[in-house]
Amino acid sequence: MEHYSVVLAADLPNPADVEALVKRVGSVVDGVKIGMSTVLQAGVGFLASIRDAVFPKPVLLDLKIADIGYSGSTGWEGTNAKIMRCLGDSGATHVTVHGFPGFVSVAEAVAVAHEVGISVLLLPIMSHLGADLFFSRPLDGIELGSRCREIGIGGHVLNASRCSSVTDGIVILGEALDTDGYIGPSTNPKVLKRMRELTSRPIWCPGFGRQDKMGRDLAQQLSDWAYSLGPQSAAIVGSLIFTASDQLSAAKQVIETRDKIVESIR
Repeated sequence: MEHYSVVLAADLPNPADVEALVKRVGSVVDGVKIGMSTVLQAGVGFLASIRDAVFPKPVLLDLKIADIGYSGSTGWEGTNAKIMRCLGDSGATHVTVHGFPGFVSVAEAVAVAHEVGISVLLLPIMSHLGADLFFSRPLDGIELGSRCREIGIGGHVLNASRCSSVTDGIVILGEALDTDGYIGPSTNPKVLKRMRELTSRPIWCPGFGRQDKMGRDLAQQLSDWAYSLGPQSAAIVGSLIFTASDQLSAAKQVIETRDKIVESIR
């Protein structure tokens, strides 16, 4: 992933429009995110054409996997493992996985994704209004560390004193299980800064444009994102590009704004 990446969220309702958008602006952005609704309509095979259009840039498949992990006699045999094995030759380079189902679910998702050559981005919180209702709930870090040690998953890595919320706990769990990065809300710079305190891994951020409720323009949103996270980060931008009358010009404008902000940081 490039430093301070801009990733296109190709969240249009029609797969044909998604493919056309990616081909139109794929050379300008630093990667592409494809949503679950597109894959449900077009099938996993659709991802190959997206990968070809932007290669070697990353293709993030936003499935938000949150299912069963199970270790049987032959290794990982749960639902997460089955999903990941279906994606091995799909063209996706990254996939999103929820952290709230806990230790074994995340461990299986990460392990099998790595087996098939896909990187996992873990979700410790989401970007929409009200997401903090559950994700920001207090979590006892001592209990988290104890439970991890009980089942032999990365307990030695956990720092109980640093955990104060469910979001913290998911990041700490992701560090222990060697996830490849995280999804963080650009709508909440305070949360981004806290996530960066807990990890040096890449953090990819949706929520630019219409989701923002702070009255910020694009330049301010990108500035808050860049200053909060540093170079190991990606801004996932959708509506600002795909609703524009000239999508290519809109994508270029996002890139130019990002470049100016990054230059001011340096």
